[in-house]
Amino acid sequence: MSEPPPDGAVVPEANDRWLDRLFRAEAPRLARFIRRAVRNQDEVHDLVQETFVKLVASPPPARPHTPDAYLRQIAKGILWCRAHRAPLRAKAIHVPIDEAPDLATAPEQEWMIDAADFMRRYEQALSELPALTREVFRLSRQQDLTYSQISKELGITVRAVELQMKKALRYLDHRVNTDG
Repeated sequence: MSEPPPDGAVVPEANDRWLDRLFRAEAPRLARFIRRAVRNQDEVHDLVQETFVKLVASPPPARPHTPDAYLRQIAKGILWCRAHRAPLRAKAIHVPIDEAPDLATAPEQEWMIDAADFMRRYEQALSELPALTREVFRLSRQQDLTYSQISKELGITVRAVELQMKKALRYLDHRVNTDG
């Protein structure tokens, strides 16, 4: 890698170029090093980036003489902290059931209540329809008859079946999907 300036001073532009070259050269090696130590391979690149962030934020103003070794040392520290903090994180996340009596209701339970409420509104609205409209709707939606078959069975025109279905659908939509 590039050697630090002789006086140890770091020029901002030169430091950015040095850091860019260092990242391009050392990030793949550092990723291989970290990959051997973590189970979740999706975290490897995050840990590489965290290592470089710590390098940039580190107190010494001068560049290290062996940046690859310095980066591995930073990565070891990050991995050590993760390993020793993992049990603490697990304890913080885990709440025994007897200590949490007011757990939220499962969404499935709420969905079942909503479905039952919907069916109650549907049945109520269906019973409020005029007899002919209700019968046309029942034959179409529950018996799967065509409009032509319904018109023959009830002795009305196909156009009358269409109008009764339109009337039923509008009324049911209004009653079931609104509060009114």
